[in-house]
Amino acid sequence: MTDNYFDEYMDMVNDFTSEVSKNDDEQTKRRAELSQQFNGQIARMDMAMSGIAGEAGEINDIWKKVKFHGVAWDEDKKTKMILELGDMYWYLMQASMALGISPIEIMERNKEKLLKRNGGRRFNQEEFIAKEERKKIS
Repeated sequence: MTDNYFDEYMDMVNDFTSEVSKNDDEQTKRRAELSQQFNGQIARMDMAMSGIAGEAGEINDIWKKVKFHGVAWDEDKKTKMILELGDMYWYLMQASMALGISPIEIMERNKEKLLKRNGGRRFNQEEFIAKEERKKIS
C-alpha cells in the first residue's frame, strides 16, 4: 500500500462523514436543535448514551476474560458483573428521564415489539437460521 492509498482512504472517510460530525459550528447548531426537542435534557441523554456504552464494555470485559482467557467464574466476578449491571441500570434510568418515559413503559413497548416480531411464539432456532439464510440470498 502506498501513501496515495492512505490519502484516498482518508478522503473517502471525510466524504462519508456528516458535517455535524466534523464541524464544531454545525455540531453546536444540531445540539441546540436537539436540546429543544429533548426539553433541555440533551446533556442527560449524552451522558446516558456514553455511560451505557462504557458499562457495556466493562461488562463484556469481565465476560471476555472468563470465556476466552481462562479467568475463573467465581463470586468476585459475579459480584463485579452485578455491580456493572447496576451501573448500566443507572444510565438506562438517565436515558428514560431524558426521553420522558418510565422504564416500565420501555419494558412494555419492548415486550410488544418482541411479541410482534415473533408472532407471539417462543424463539425457534430453525426458523431464525432459515430467515438469516433468506437474507443472504436477497
